[in-house]
Amino acid sequence: MKIKLERHPSFGEAVVTIACDEKDDTIQDILNCLDTSLMTGKKNDRTYLFKPSQVYYVESIEDAGYLYTKDDLFDCKYRLYEVERMSPFFIRVNKQTVLNYQKIKAFKSTYNGKLEATLLNGDRIEISRNYVKALKAVLEGGK
Repeated sequence: MKIKLERHPSFGEAVVTIACDEKDDTIQDILNCLDTSLMTGKKNDRTYLFKPSQVYYVESIEDAGYLYTKDDLFDCKYRLYEVERMSPFFIRVNKQTVLNYQKIKAFKSTYNGKLEATLLNGDRIEISRNYVKALKAVLEGGK
């Protein structure tokens, strides 16, 4: 692996580009290290911090937000469009859910062109047919 750093005063904001023929575990480790943002969730009057890689999905139900991790559920204040911007691994899968696609274990087709994703923690998420094509594109080629 080669690492190249280019500095120029006109660049402005830093951009990290990883060029590879296939995304392997090393590339994934690099991406996880670059992800320095934190998310918060509340439970029992306590606020918890999470790296986006720890979040399985965020759901919005009747103006309330919920953040799901491997084993737990937390209240969260984020709008779904904000969650989508927090990590390159978050993708909208239906009107009320943003999913961390790294947490998908398996898929199965359901009715009307929809999919059901089973996550690593056993949760099942419906993927609306409006979002199936975008999810497949991300999974086939990385985001």
